Amino acid sequence: MGTIKRAFLYVTRKKGKSILLFFVLLIMATFVLSGISIERAARLEQKKLRQTMGGTFELLPEFSENNPYFKTINDDEGGVTLYTERPLTQEMIDLILQMDGIKSCDADTQSNVWPNLEIFKGNVPLKGELNNSVYARTVYSSETNTFFTSQKLQLIEGKHITNAEKHSAIISKELADKNGLKIGDTFSITADCKVEIKIIGFYEILKPDSTFENVPTYEKIENQIFVDYYTLQELFRDTPVGYVSAKFLVDDPSNLERIVKEIRENSEIDWQAFTLTTDNTEYQEAAAPLEKLQSLVTSIILVIALVSGIILALILTMWGRSRIHETGVFLSLGIGKCKIISQYLAEVFMIAVIALGLSFFTGNAAANQLADKLIESPPSGENLSNDKNVVWDIKDDYSLSLDDVQVTMKDDSEISTPQNDEQDIMPPEAEVSADIAKTEQIHISVDILDMLKLYLIGFAIITVSVILSSGTVMRLKPREILSKMS
Repeated sequence: MGTIKRAFLYVTRKKGKSILLFFVLLIMATFVLSGISIERAARLEQKKLRQTMGGTFELLPEFSENNPYFKTINDDEGGVTLYTERPLTQEMIDLILQMDGIKSCDADTQSNVWPNLEIFKGNVPLKGELNNSVYARTVYSSETNTFFTSQKLQLIEGKHITNAEKHSAIISKELADKNGLKIGDTFSITADCKVEIKIIGFYEILKPDSTFENVPTYEKIENQIFVDYYTLQELFRDTPVGYVSAKFLVDDPSNLERIVKEIRENSEIDWQAFTLTTDNTEYQEAAAPLEKLQSLVTSIILVIALVSGIILALILTMWGRSRIHETGVFLSLGIGKCKIISQYLAEVFMIAVIALGLSFFTGNAAANQLADKLIESPPSGENLSNDKNVVWDIKDDYSLSLDDVQVTMKDDSEISTPQNDEQDIMPPEAEVSADIAKTEQIHISVDILDMLKLYLIGFAIITVSVILSSGTVMRLKPREILSKMS
């Protein structure tokens, strides 16, 4: 009689033991499968989170004495102009964007210009020509610019500015209507030089300035003119100009350190003139509950597997003692120990196949219940953003102060100091993390891969348990077994 047939006959004849073993294996499989599916779901949620939020690093000129290209100019009126002879150029941004793992870039700068248009007047009077100036906001890509990604502005007609555009502009629909302009029309703006630019798009203001807010003319949201990098160069032909900063978004925060390291090793970038900072704190804070859950579940799986193996080995050891006579008979008939152990394995495997299969249903239900108990509520979205509110104050002498640093604007200033017009704008990454932070649970479902892992783990536990439980009896010789029975 073959090993498989003997195993089948034993399982069907010993119905009580088989049913008990079935429930033991079912309970074991349910907990193991629940842990496997929760761990996989947490891992997938982390991956989605990385793809959704990404990580960021920012490249900007080094405005300190460590930069040999940093210059300051003092005028007779006490004003100070800060600039660098080696600014952040579009070519540098293109170089970095060629690297693997970088999704997009938001680079911009702003300059006071004078358009040949009728503009909206602010409610803060400034001396000289500043009352007639507006901001020309140079962008690498208007589509990734904070004004548009934060939904303060929305493109409603035309197309976005890209790094390939030349002498193009996006203006507000209000400014266009005020001057009777349409897509394709041109107008001029003047700084050091006069440049003709073509309108390629109109934006709509979704978050207008407060009625009671003090806003100078050049900061009026209706007056903002978005232009390309080549226009900036034409406006200031004799002055080294570039972007104030460039913020890059990587597709996976786990690759952020590697990408930054490769950039720092790039010899084409003069690191005396630039500084690079990284930020993936929002992702880390949002992912912390998932990482903790994944680590906890992995530990639980190991504990369950160990305890299940011990319990199963004890049960099989007790049953093995009741089969000493049977084992002695098999040995006396010349059936080898390996075949006997194979029969014991086959007996348990027959029951396990059914028990592990049915655990698909019990494990699926238990996994969601366990996940709800194990997962912790993520931190509040309102604390995810580390952005500091920077407040600019308009003073009587028309100077702008940022904390302890003060820069005075002149009537004939060519390049303005960057303002914090966007201080009320939540960055897109913070909005995403805030949405994710509101998630209180993850969806758990058992798939074929989970079942395959369960069968591998289950069969491994059973094999070790059967070998351990059979070891004592298998060390005895047939005569010793029969003598014990007598």
